[in-house]
Amino acid sequence: MTNPNMKKPIDFPSGVTLFPSQDQAIDRILNELKQKCPAQFVLLAEVSGQIISALGERGEINLVALGSLVAGDLAASQEIARLTDQYQNYQLILREGPKTNTFISEAGPHLVLFVRVDRETPLGWARLIIREASRQLSEVVLTPPEEVAKLDLGLDDEKLSAMFSEGLDGIWKR
Repeated sequence: MTNPNMKKPIDFPSGVTLFPSQDQAIDRILNELKQKCPAQFVLLAEVSGQIISALGERGEINLVALGSLVAGDLAASQEIARLTDQYQNYQLILREGPKTNTFISEAGPHLVLFVRVDRETPLGWARLIIREASRQLSEVVLTPPEEVAKLDLGLDDEKLSAMFSEGLDGIWKR
């Protein structure tokens, strides 16, 4: 007999299934991303555009339409990158606006992440955090649900500081 309070797995059109342990890990990563970036709005969708999660100020945005457009935008950008021999994992699209900047990031083969930050947020910092969150989100989805608790997840200050230092060091080595 199953527990009626237990959340059921969620199946998405792309073939990915999210189990409760994965869903909890995703929530943790997105909340830390929103806080550490800081992000005004975060949307996670699977590659067909179906919404998985949305956090923050969304105003009058139609999430269903936004999810579809973000997924389509990423798919088009991935294909452009392939045609121009520029493709790499965790593609990132940046749009600079008058008040905010938006990022669309590939989070593995099944997810797409949309993040809106204030124009004053340093682009390099936002990119670093979004890229790491995207990598972790992909890892969560690709890990069997019973193994998710063993993953080293989170955007803790020590990990971010080390990544920032590595990024600065990389500037001087090129």
